[in-house]
Amino acid sequence: MTHEPFAPPTGYGSPTGPAVPAAPAPVRYTYGAPLYSPPPLRSAAGLGTAAVVLACVWAAVQVLKLALAPAAADALRDAAAAGNGAYDSALTGYDLAGVLFFAVQVAAYVVTCLWLYTSRSTAVAATPGLVHERSKVWTWLGWWVPIVSLWFPYQVVRDIRRATATGPVSGIGGWWAAWLVFVTLSNTAGRMSSRTTAEATATAAEALVFVELLATVAMAVALVLWIRIVRGVSRYQAERIAIAHDERGS
Repeated sequence: MTHEPFAPPTGYGSPTGPAVPAAPAPVRYTYGAPLYSPPPLRSAAGLGTAAVVLACVWAAVQVLKLALAPAAADALRDAAAAGNGAYDSALTGYDLAGVLFFAVQVAAYVVTCLWLYTSRSTAVAATPGLVHERSKVWTWLGWWVPIVSLWFPYQVVRDIRRATATGPVSGIGGWWAAWLVFVTLSNTAGRMSSRTTAEATATAAEALVFVELLATVAMAVALVLWIRIVRGVSRYQAERIAIAHDERGS
């Protein structure tokens, strides 16, 4: 009898022979990585509420600056009449409001970026198929990096809104346009009190109140649209989180 060299030993796998080792279970891969459970959706509603509150406080300080702008304009006129440049010899209420304005701005920036960062993570988990044009680091850097600050934050907010909306997305373009107008006018008003010649100071005195008025109007428009955006994102993400909980419970 010819013996097959590659045949298993007699009785291998039989009730009396050694057990045949089971083949390992196949590993399923997606895009070259093992499948894993997606991270749980996290609600950013609390941060969204805080961001809205700080935005309202920021707008209130802007109204205060507008109310104090006429006194600042008078101080500029006095400085121009005396042949001086900036009115750095006297600290006005407008200047103190500017300090408060900056402090609230920093607080609003931190809380808003935390909300955007958390909301973006939730949006990615809720709608993984939607490509976000900007990475998550731009939820923080996009607001102050030169040049790109003109459109990166808009793209971040737009993609978060698109990933959580169940209907048409509107109002984001108007919010961003109003925001850019406000930032431009607010920076212009801030530079008006640092003129170095009497002529420039006199010109700033005549324009300061008008510039602050336009900045306040632009901020009010941006605030209304911003509240709509934040509330919309929070509402839609709450719905997604509720659906995910129901699916895990079923």
